[in-house]
Amino acid sequence: MNWKTLIVNLLIALPVLANDFKTANALYDAGRFAEAASAYERLTPKSAGVYFNLGNAWFRQDKLGLAILNYERAQRLAPRDPDILANLKFAQQRLGVVEINQPPQPLRRFWANAVRSRTLVEWSWIEIVTLWLALLAVAGCIWLPKWRTGFIIAAVAVACVWVTATVALIDRVSSPPEAIVLVAKSEARSAPLPLATVLFNLTEGARVAIREDRGEWLFVERADGKQGWVNRAAVAGV
Repeated sequence: MNWKTLIVNLLIALPVLANDFKTANALYDAGRFAEAASAYERLTPKSAGVYFNLGNAWFRQDKLGLAILNYERAQRLAPRDPDILANLKFAQQRLGVVEINQPPQPLRRFWANAVRSRTLVEWSWIEIVTLWLALLAVAGCIWLPKWRTGFIIAAVAVACVWVTATVALIDRVSSPPEAIVLVAKSEARSAPLPLATVLFNLTEGARVAIREDRGEWLFVERADGKQGWVNRAAVAGV
């Protein structure tokens, strides 16, 4: 398929997607939340707005785990959107998982929130731009010695931002995939076996990092560092 065919297909698909989105919104406005959720689910590719509306449709049906899952997916695409953040926090408060979804240590919590505040693409651009600015500042020190002090200060400041962006980018790329617990209560076990010792319970809406995948079982880690094996059916990937 050549690029001309791709463009034609895209131009044909865009009005269809727009109409399907309007149809899903109309179902939501009419209070037909289950049908609206199904309509939003069928939309591909999904934007932050689609995930947000899908989360709202699940929230209206009191399926808060699914609501949180889709708010989290929306936040991945639009991490600073105030409506997404507000609804995500409200749903987490309803299930009492606000604290359990955050690292208990203040510095780790601050860093995790900072990394989540930008998309992968945004962190990449910050890294590239600050690298070039730092190089220009160094060049200014060499070519314009009269203003060397100012250029040195600028180079140090920009380099600090570059380091922060680079570490955040590495953090985002190397972080394990995350999932949301969708069932009311799931037991985290010591081994990937139905009769293994229960280590702790995971409640609906809890966010976990997937450390290992063994098909039916996932080895997950909670924000507070607790680890255990859970059944795949209990969670859904963000």
